[in-house]
Amino acid sequence: MGETRKTGGKILVYLQCYFVTIATILGTGILGLPVTLSKSGIYPFLVSFVFGALMQMLTVYFFTELLQLAHVSQIQDSKEELVPLNDLLADETCDELEEEDETSESVLAGHVILPKQASTQPPNLHLLGELFLSCGLVQAFDIILVLQFVALLISYSLAGSEAYAQVLGINYIYVIPVFVWVLTFLIVFALQLVQPLVSVLTFFKGSLLLGTVAVTFYVGSEINREIHNDFSAFGEPFLMGTVALGGVVNTMPLMYSKISPVKNQIQNFRLSVNLGLLTCTILNILWCWALLDIVPQLSTFQCASNTQSTESQGNLCHSNISLQRSASEGEISTIPLTEIIKERYPSFSWVAFLIELFIMVSITVSFLTVGAVLHHTLLGWLQSAWKKDKLTEYRTQTKLKVRCINAKCFCSTVVSLAVFCVVFGVSMLDPQGFVDILEKFSSFTINIEVALFIFLMCHNARKKEHLAQRISLPIPSLFGKLLYLIPVYFGIAVIYDVGLTIYSIVKVHMPDGDRQSSLASSILMTTVLTTDVLHNLTSVTKSSLETSTQQYVTNVFNNSDV
Repeated sequence: MGETRKTGGKILVYLQCYFVTIATILGTGILGLPVTLSKSGIYPFLVSFVFGALMQMLTVYFFTELLQLAHVSQIQDSKEELVPLNDLLADETCDELEEEDETSESVLAGHVILPKQASTQPPNLHLLGELFLSCGLVQAFDIILVLQFVALLISYSLAGSEAYAQVLGINYIYVIPVFVWVLTFLIVFALQLVQPLVSVLTFFKGSLLLGTVAVTFYVGSEINREIHNDFSAFGEPFLMGTVALGGVVNTMPLMYSKISPVKNQIQNFRLSVNLGLLTCTILNILWCWALLDIVPQLSTFQCASNTQSTESQGNLCHSNISLQRSASEGEISTIPLTEIIKERYPSFSWVAFLIELFIMVSITVSFLTVGAVLHHTLLGWLQSAWKKDKLTEYRTQTKLKVRCINAKCFCSTVVSLAVFCVVFGVSMLDPQGFVDILEKFSSFTINIEVALFIFLMCHNARKKEHLAQRISLPIPSLFGKLLYLIPVYFGIAVIYDVGLTIYSIVKVHMPDGDRQSSLASSILMTTVLTTDVLHNLTSVTKSSLETSTQQYVTNVFNNSDV
């Protein structure tokens, strides 16, 4: 009976991992992804997106090994810092120790006293940086993470408030305080309830998306619109594809703390994450395909036999609703979809409400998930900054028992609330153009996190001194070289992101006569420099047993100066 209950509990944990993965990935990326297909069509997108999904799964495999090595390193460090019994006896009597041993379930073993609640904390993103990154890179990694999470939360709070306000028929500025603070208090004060809630809402969200896709496919079959493919526009959906499937590694430490470090559980944990990633890949593809069946890709296209709501000139038709228009105006993909359904298929007007409901649930789940990861990361910061010697920690545990009313708990709550205050403040100000900066910055931070920091952590963790520590599920050495594909793929995404940013800046601020030459030279310089950095990164990391990370950074800057 007890064994059955234990197995059932673990299955629930794996289901939570599966649904939290979907909640993390299936955010606003799925709403913006179809807009980037206005020129490329479906087949170039499929090639780019499927390859990107494979790279994300490869990252999950190496990151799972990284979590195991971090856990083993923590255990090893705790064994090296045991409390001498003689020092403890100087202040406490044997009777008091025996009494505390019965109540706090400590273990008296020879020359040490070891509390049953081990001092090893579950791996979090900050701890991973401390263990496997050099000084300087740790701080940069922490800054990138917090800025990434804050940027995502600001965009979620704006988009979510607008979605709720549209359904309720009120100004979204009145929804922002309720939306942000209700979810914030859930994250900070009821974190244990968030994951089950996210799982339930994610199931509801996935069901809504499947229903929306099914109805959209049905409406698309009535229209029978031809999809035009252009492989020369291959790069347009590439960057958004990395964002639409990115961020899964940020939630893996939070989910990893729910399992035991044994082979069977780690395998099931990794499988749950990859199944969630695969589910999101399929849902994204189906959603994009269904939407391309209904919404015209370009504002000007070849006329078909049924040219409703379009202006015809010769053999060309002009539509006021298209993915191209939505891309130029910064709209999400559901706007042209609902416009076409309401305008041409009023009998399916209920689908518009279904889509709005999906957006509301989707953004709510994304805010809860990213907010929980941010809170978990901030707790890791404080845990690291609050390090004590084992004797002080032991006394604190025995005096405070399970009470959370202490300085560390208070500080963690205050810090988390302060960060969410920043999210709320910027959302209320809602400066024009700031959301565009957030979107570009979010994609940059997501890709640079994996291309540089996650790669360096996985590479440093796979050194001989770390791999000598026994873990339950190591990656075979034969597949270890696949790690070098990660910085190449995500590094290309960073290059493309930087190039697009330079292009947009030059396009706005440069006169038309000088724009073309300056644009070409700027993008060429950026591409050459970043490619050189990636080349150096790959070559240096292969010989990193002899070359440190600091030497590599020096070499890169020297090369860039030349």
